[in-house]
Amino acid sequence: MSPFLTTGDRRGLIRFRPFAIPLLIFVICAAVAAAMALSGTEVGAGLGMAVGALAATSLIAFAARAKPEKRVEVAAPGDAARRVLVIAVAEPTPQAAERVAELAGSATDVRIVVPVPSHRLDRWLSAEDEARHEAEARLARSAGALTAAGLPVSGSVGDHDPAQALEDELRDFAADEVVLLTGDGKDPLAKVEGRLGIPLRRVSAD
Repeated sequence: MSPFLTTGDRRGLIRFRPFAIPLLIFVICAAVAAAMALSGTEVGAGLGMAVGALAATSLIAFAARAKPEKRVEVAAPGDAARRVLVIAVAEPTPQAAERVAELAGSATDVRIVVPVPSHRLDRWLSAEDEARHEAEARLARSAGALTAAGLPVSGSVGDHDPAQALEDELRDFAADEVVLLTGDGKDPLAKVEGRLGIPLRRVSAD
């Protein structure tokens, strides 16, 4: 889809610009009208229908690429305890761990999830075990830092996509808040933030 007609938002969703849909509808109608007007000539009719088909295909392609605004599922809490989910794409320094502790406040359960640092190609090359071992080592060090900051920590490794790891964990963990630990300036949870019904905070791991 042409960037002239579409734009992306901070969550990674593709949207038509305000003028795009009326323009595409006009092009389709004009192409059909031209095809009817030139129906006496084989070339004219074929050209008009081709332009109309191209515009219609653009609408279909957009619909296929647009993602539904479905709210991220969060498990229902069984009690009044406060729970915080930490997605750690980087290992926290002691200072970062203290910042997480400040945000967690009176939380009685802090769950840390470390995404496995791998991609689909790694799995094809049978490198998943090595990547999982690396994630488990990072989990142990990160959990240790948060425990040293006074937090009651449990943890696991998750999907290589931090956003997917978040969604997977929230199905079973009734978090009241999410904290993203990142150290490279990137924000892998931006694409799901708009669908998240609980607060999302960010802490630099540096």
